[in-house]
Amino acid sequence: MFRVIALFLVLILPQYALAWGTKEHMMLTRLAAQLVLADPTAPEEMKLWIRETNPDLGDIKKIESYFMNERVGIFPRGADGLAFWVVVPDLMSAGDPPGKKVDGFGVPERLLHYIDLEFFHDDESLRFYKHDLTGLPKVEEVPRDKNDARYARAGMLPFRVEDCYQKLVTQIRANRLGPKPGQFPRDEHALKWAGMLAHYVQDNTQPQHATIDYKSAEYFADKKKAPNVHSQVEYIMSDDENDDYMDLRHEFWPEFMRRVAEQNDPIATTDVWLGTLEVARHSYEALPLIGAAAMHATRQGGTPEAPTGPIEKFDTRAFFRFKGTVRGKEMTVLEMKAQQQAWAVARTVKIWRQAWDEAKRKE
Repeated sequence: MFRVIALFLVLILPQYALAWGTKEHMMLTRLAAQLVLADPTAPEEMKLWIRETNPDLGDIKKIESYFMNERVGIFPRGADGLAFWVVVPDLMSAGDPPGKKVDGFGVPERLLHYIDLEFFHDDESLRFYKHDLTGLPKVEEVPRDKNDARYARAGMLPFRVEDCYQKLVTQIRANRLGPKPGQFPRDEHALKWAGMLAHYVQDNTQPQHATIDYKSAEYFADKKKAPNVHSQVEYIMSDDENDDYMDLRHEFWPEFMRRVAEQNDPIATTDVWLGTLEVARHSYEALPLIGAAAMHATRQGGTPEAPTGPIEKFDTRAFFRFKGTVRGKEMTVLEMKAQQQAWAVARTVKIWRQAWDEAKRKE
């Protein structure tokens, strides 16, 4: 019944604010599972759990074919196991009735998917997005107190990642690894929380999930007519209903796989809350590239600090091939997305493994 209701809701609601989109969340999660299975240091019991609870996992070639050829939309058609549960947070965000708040958080589901960092800047005059990144607060300016009133506007992603992590540890420790027949959706088990956790961890690496200016509207003189840059970053290239962008997909995949093979995660801390905050701050630094690329893709005049003139039709190919600098490194938007999504895979693997090891550790 839950799946039927969710399908109806997502068919009548717009696809908005879905970090990486349904198709890409499923792809990232399946790749993370493959990396665990390929890791000689991963516990055999953990590998067995993944194999037995994910019958549609597929291999790397199948995942590549899925990325290149499938059109999915918002609902995870045919998905099971981790690939289904990783999309559930977006289904809840789209389908929850107005005013519904998540237990333990006091905010709607959608506020658990991001954290608008500018709200926490000590200098109130800097609590908005600026191209020079002066709106980015220091780590110590962000309180570890979910009762701070600013979180009701800024979003609570670090707390949600921590919450899912703790629930995953609890389920693994209790040996509730998979669902029981006939108890969906109320059944509590590790597979559910591993998928849910993966969703929020992956949302964390989308740069626009760390800012008030989540559509990069500040880069346009007419902000009311600004294009939805958010959807361009997240899913247009891989799952647009009008154009397959096969040339971009063929450029993206080898860049993405090269970075996946590196499994690079610059965040050293094992503190899940703090690590989530640091990922958001790190990802925030890609926002100027996204904004400048959006101006280029629409022939918006002026400068990033002072845009002028009319907006032309958005050129997705020009957007992804635009080159700029992120953290001192020159890259295109396509390369930046490959980097951020590979990081999402690495973070998913790292936190799954950390949860498993913590749950199995003898007190």
